[in-house]
Amino acid sequence: MASDSRRLSILTAQEVDDLYALPRFTEEDRHLYFDLSPAERELVDGIFTLSVAVHLILQLGYFKAKRQFFVYGLESVTEDAQHILERYFPARVIAEIKQPSRSNRLDQQRTVLKLFDYRSCGAGAKKELEEKARRMAMLSAQPVFILREVLQYLSNQRIVAPGYTYLQDMVGRTVSTERLRLTRLLDLALTPELERQLQTLIEADEGMYRISLLKHEPKDFSYGELRQERERRTFFQPLFAFGQAFLAAAGLSNESVKYYASLVQFYTVYKLQRMAAPTARLYLLCFATHRFRQINDNLIESFIHLVDDYEQQAKVAAETAAVEAMAEATGNLQAAGQVLNLFLDPAIPGSTPFSRVRQRAFSLLDAERFGQVSEYMQKIDTHGKDSCWIVTLRLGLFGGAFLRVGAF
Repeated sequence: MASDSRRLSILTAQEVDDLYALPRFTEEDRHLYFDLSPAERELVDGIFTLSVAVHLILQLGYFKAKRQFFVYGLESVTEDAQHILERYFPARVIAEIKQPSRSNRLDQQRTVLKLFDYRSCGAGAKKELEEKARRMAMLSAQPVFILREVLQYLSNQRIVAPGYTYLQDMVGRTVSTERLRLTRLLDLALTPELERQLQTLIEADEGMYRISLLKHEPKDFSYGELRQERERRTFFQPLFAFGQAFLAAAGLSNESVKYYASLVQFYTVYKLQRMAAPTARLYLLCFATHRFRQINDNLIESFIHLVDDYEQQAKVAAETAAVEAMAEATGNLQAAGQVLNLFLDPAIPGSTPFSRVRQRAFSLLDAERFGQVSEYMQKIDTHGKDSCWIVTLRLGLFGGAFLRVGAF
């Protein structure tokens, strides 16, 4: 069994208390948990000793609350015992209650287990538990995940959870066994070139450790940051190609890959360098595989951001061009109206040569605009669907403004 200093710190002190500490009931809790069912009341009524009866009710209430058994001193449960006396034995006083013997306590535990259809975590149950933990470690090597899955399994199987230190040691053994399985497979699969690449991650390059540089995330979507991210991707490409195939063949889940990769972020380079080489290689390979996926996500996100930015710029440019087109279209319509007025101008004699009239028309509306204006005016909706401003906009769009937008 591992020593205290080497046990995994899986749960916080508060979480451990929530699972294993003696319940601290409010008065409302006492009314709920010390309420006896007909079967429980029958058991209590069959006991002739006050102390045994009170301690049985205490164990029943605590088991309902936490599915655990507790060894306690009477001074720790005085308020709970007083509640039980007032509720079920009003003529008796707390001074009559004695500490139960070990044999009485164990007898009561067996009685409670039978009543609730639970069983203790004996040798057979612990073997089942270790098998379950090993299967969970292949889904995720994160200790807290394994522990919580194990606790859920115990609850589903109606087994009283063993002590926290036992679970710590069991999870520690499970994690170590899974890591050993993976490192052995990795040693067989690694080529000298890939091993060298993994080693370079924790070697200094111009005063900086390569792994420290490769951990950096891009600060923004600037060209310089994205270029560096692309270079990181190029570095990780061969390791990712190998890692993706190896980790899948080894049965390692994405969650386990993320967990092992997070250890590279957690440990210093100094610690990684002094770690057992097979373990360090496993962590670094998972880091390279996970980081490569992150880089791809970053580059895709950058692409989407830049495209959105270009679309916004294009939208602003189009709106600006549309405003300019409207202004030009208005001028074209006004000029076209002046050209039409030439046919009604009394100052122009009927004998005037057409070439002179055309020359004057061209002075009102540029010659290159005539074809566009004429073509549009022939296509105007005569049934009232085109309002004046739509006519103006369309005329401008068929004019030179849209040509400028196309050139942009």
